[in-house]
Amino acid sequence: MSFSSPHGRPLRAGLLLAGIVLVAANLRPVITAVGPVLPLMGADTGLSPAALGLLAAVPVAGFGLVSPVVHPLAERFGMERVVLAAMIVLGVGTVVRSLPGSVAPLWVGTGLIGASIAVGNVLLPVAVKKDFPLRLTVVTGVYIAVQSVFAGLASGFAMPVAAASSWRVALGLWVVLVALAIVVWLPRLRSGREVRVVTHRPRPTRGAPVWRSGLAWQVAVYMGLQSTVYYTLVNWLPTLEHDTGVSPVAAGWHLFLYMFAAIASNLAAPALMRVGGDQRFASTLMPVLMITGMVGLVLAPGLVVLWVVLVGLGSGGSIVIAMSLVGLRSPDHPTASRLSSMAQGVGYGSAAAGVLLAGVLRDLTGPGPLLLLCLAGVTVAQFVLGLGVGRNRVLPG
Repeated sequence: MSFSSPHGRPLRAGLLLAGIVLVAANLRPVITAVGPVLPLMGADTGLSPAALGLLAAVPVAGFGLVSPVVHPLAERFGMERVVLAAMIVLGVGTVVRSLPGSVAPLWVGTGLIGASIAVGNVLLPVAVKKDFPLRLTVVTGVYIAVQSVFAGLASGFAMPVAAASSWRVALGLWVVLVALAIVVWLPRLRSGREVRVVTHRPRPTRGAPVWRSGLAWQVAVYMGLQSTVYYTLVNWLPTLEHDTGVSPVAAGWHLFLYMFAAIASNLAAPALMRVGGDQRFASTLMPVLMITGMVGLVLAPGLVVLWVVLVGLGSGGSIVIAMSLVGLRSPDHPTASRLSSMAQGVGYGSAAAGVLLAGVLRDLTGPGPLLLLCLAGVTVAQFVLGLGVGRNRVLPG
């Protein structure tokens, strides 16, 4: 399969793809490594479950707060510069979060991590739309599959590394991957092909058509619903399993399995999105898989591996669909940038609220199936919305 881009030779296309993939690889490990070591963090820092829920919500809140300003930053400074700056901030935040001592660096570093990841979340779909317009869904599936691989590795190895050293080392070691992404991204700045996400037509009210569009809101809410389920499970699934007697290490590996089940769905989603001539089949199939898995975890917890795989398959496909819809519903990459900023601002803002409420709910109700049942309800709403957002339509340019 060719990944050739409109910008030149296959070698250049390969370098463009490598940059996208390595940036994508850094957008999840620093988050998914947290869930398995959350009990250790609480014991070490004295943070309550509600406080840990707030801490887990900080990066997702950062996505929601920063996403709306990413498009103006890309217009002003260029996409390549903004992504590079975000990777540098991500590296700094990863190191700061792991510093010993008071809990202040933990909060500050987590905030920096959320802000920097927001930039990558918004601009990677724009980069794909610009560099690989004819392979949009395939390249999106590839980079999200790589994202899932590293998310899974982070969740699977977090507890073993923490047991051998400390939770701070388990979270901080990912700065090495950040450094590699910076090195591979740098040639984009030297190539003279920096992308400023602008249009040549004056638009005094440029953002209004997107924020007033019902289609844009469908994309944004679909993004928010799948993100709420994903980030809540990433942060709380190991703890929920530990409540039922599963060891912390086994719970961490179950999260690892969840991530790797998502990879198969990441890669299959582009083909599923072509079934029936639009995206309705894929955008409703994924919520059905997740609902089945979450209800199964409540009713038959002894089959945890099966249910985790089903939820992972649904979650992995959902994120590819949500990210692909940004490009598929946009006529050009400037519109894609505006839609991406809006969708991820709204989507991750609601996801942050969901993660925070999960911690509060656990504080109020203690161990039990209520959280999983609430997430199943969120996924039912995703199914209903998929019937509308999956129809082939495009925003005005």
